[in-house]
Amino acid sequence: MSRVAVIAIFAAIAAVIVRKALGEAASVVADPHLRAGAEALYFALKASVAVAFGLFVVLRAPSRHPSRDPIAFVACAAALTSVVLLGGPSDSATTPLLLAGDLVALFGCAWLLASALALGRCFGILPEARGLVTRGPYRLVRHPIYLGELVGAAGLVLASPSSRNAALLGTFAGAQAVRMRLEERALKAEFPEYAAYAAETPRFLPRLRPRRRLAPSTAVAGLLLVAALVATPFGAAAAKRTLAAPKLVAPAGGTSRLTSSRASILPRSRSVSSSS
Repeated sequence: MSRVAVIAIFAAIAAVIVRKALGEAASVVADPHLRAGAEALYFALKASVAVAFGLFVVLRAPSRHPSRDPIAFVACAAALTSVVLLGGPSDSATTPLLLAGDLVALFGCAWLLASALALGRCFGILPEARGLVTRGPYRLVRHPIYLGELVGAAGLVLASPSSRNAALLGTFAGAQAVRMRLEERALKAEFPEYAAYAAETPRFLPRLRPRRRLAPSTAVAGLLLVAALVATPFGAAAAKRTLAAPKLVAPAGGTSRLTSSRASILPRSRSVSSSS
């Protein structure tokens, strides 16, 4: 597909969506309320992605090996068509659900634009090798743009739930999976270092870092510290019982006697006593 044809397609898509977004914005100005604003934001998000993609297509670098794979063309067309055909919010969609979907789509679009900016002139529509980028979001996953697109589309479907939109989302996800496979194949063929990058970086979802495991010496020291802390109250109680203060015991004959824990080892004849 020629560069001019791709630019023309994206320009037409962006023009249609922007026109719809401007109409929704005019409705908000005429009758401002929360739901109208949420619907306007819905179409504004779609328009921003379409316009951004159009600009990236214009500024992209030429491909090293243009794709001629029919499957790539079909997958790309299916993905674009699915997003364009997503229906807008219906009357059955509640305002909280619409706002929740807009927030999810907003997050996906922000991630998508950040990934596209990191990709720079290596941005492409077909699975073609223009350069190997490992900075920014590409340090977390190998396909951050596809992740942002899928999250954004899921947010739009959440804001406008219907069986048709759900089917379009499924088609979009399947087409993106095919595009990811083809793109990886092209990058492996062009960049030998891509294999090492792919081995260390997840394909689609960021990897949760495992917790650091303690070294054996650190673990033993920790166990000893815990044991000492646990034993301290018991040792303190035992020492308190051993070092108990002497007690004064008054005998039946009115004689006071000083007794202690040592009194038991002294002869009875040497007991200290006083008469009244």
